[in-house]
Amino acid sequence: MRKILFCLALVALLPALPLFAEAPPSPDEVPLNEEALRAITQADAVALYNSGVDALRQNHLDDAISFFTRAIELDPQDKLSYNNRGVALKRKGRYDKAIEDYNRALEIDPGYSYALANRGTSRLKKGDLQGALADLTHAAKGSRRDAVITTTLGLVYKEMGDTENAIKELKRGIALNKKNVRAYKALAEIYEDKKMYDQALDACNKVIDLAEKGADVGSIQAKVRQLRQLYAEDLHTQGLEQYRAGMHAKAISLWNEALKTVPGMTAALRDRGLTYHKTGKHKQAVEDFTKALEDDSTNAEVFRVRADAYYRLKEADKALEDYDKALKLNPQDAIGYNNRGLVYHEKNESDRALADYSQAIALDSSNPTFFENRALIYIVKGKAREALEDYRSALRLTTDEKIRERIQERVSVIATYLEEHDPNSSLQSEDTSAGGTPSPAEADSETTNRGGEIGSDTSSD
Repeated sequence: MRKILFCLALVALLPALPLFAEAPPSPDEVPLNEEALRAITQADAVALYNSGVDALRQNHLDDAISFFTRAIELDPQDKLSYNNRGVALKRKGRYDKAIEDYNRALEIDPGYSYALANRGTSRLKKGDLQGALADLTHAAKGSRRDAVITTTLGLVYKEMGDTENAIKELKRGIALNKKNVRAYKALAEIYEDKKMYDQALDACNKVIDLAEKGADVGSIQAKVRQLRQLYAEDLHTQGLEQYRAGMHAKAISLWNEALKTVPGMTAALRDRGLTYHKTGKHKQAVEDFTKALEDDSTNAEVFRVRADAYYRLKEADKALEDYDKALKLNPQDAIGYNNRGLVYHEKNESDRALADYSQAIALDSSNPTFFENRALIYIVKGKAREALEDYRSALRLTTDEKIRERIQERVSVIATYLEEHDPNSSLQSEDTSAGGTPSPAEADSETTNRGGEIGSDTSSD
């Protein structure tokens, strides 16, 4: 009993203790100061910004807008998020909203070059060319010639039609970044519009060279093929101009370049061949015509002009073979009939020659050469009156005075003959030969050679 009382007395002397002891404070519950809170907020904003950039690169525009918006909510002074959200909005075609974001970025940093440049491109999309030019010019000055901004300025000049400044800025953009595909593409378009096809080709080839491995370059390769064709056609046209100016060597040089650009180009082969033919280089002419026919075996005109070349080379059988092919492909070719008639004429096959000359006249009664050639056949066949009628027809159709004098002499000779043998004839003339050599037909004395018209568009090219 005493022990119990003693213990109770000890308890009464001890200090009062709580029933449950409190745990020490958790570190997570320690109050943060403003600087620490700001650091955490900015870190979250940066993470959201980076997520937005990733989404933007993948062209997930709605996700990008959402990430940048949340970043801005955490950090309203984040000019980068405003700028990039503007980029996403611009890609969605929401140019006014994009411009609002660029304006906000510029309020935060008035010298922010990328916001200026992006606002400029949005203004460009809206058709505000002057506003776009002002923004891009300002941005280019402030960026110390950033390649992207300089290139974009060049694009603005391009849209404004100021190709001189566009080319200058785009070339600057390339100087700042040798792998500037955007600039090369824009230059290619400008050069194509200016018909500077060789430079357009250089720019397109550069785009292909710079393409990433495995990238689809099919469209640009198609453009290269198109530009090659355009360049070759332009060279061909320049060659025609030189030919007509009498500069045959220069014309051939231009057609050589056209054929390097588009091997086998029928028009260039044909006209170079005709020029060789005109200048007496008939073998080279045959080579060109033969190459042209390899790619276009149904070209009646090329068969005919190759026949003309064979005729000059005294290869009558080959000439006839080609004339036959040409006339089978084009039965309306009056010149073809006339020139085949020449071969028959020289082979003394007068009936066939007469038939061909007559068919040429039936198809084209305005060519004096056809009438002259038939007149010669009539003389060979002893038909003076028919020959006289054809010479008179040729005389009516001829404007060249020298040729008229020659025909008039023949008219006079035949008229004299008929007067002596036909009392009904009253024509007076001098005593000279009524004969002559049959002539190849020419469609245009300035631009043709033996009936082959330089520059005529009858080929498949």
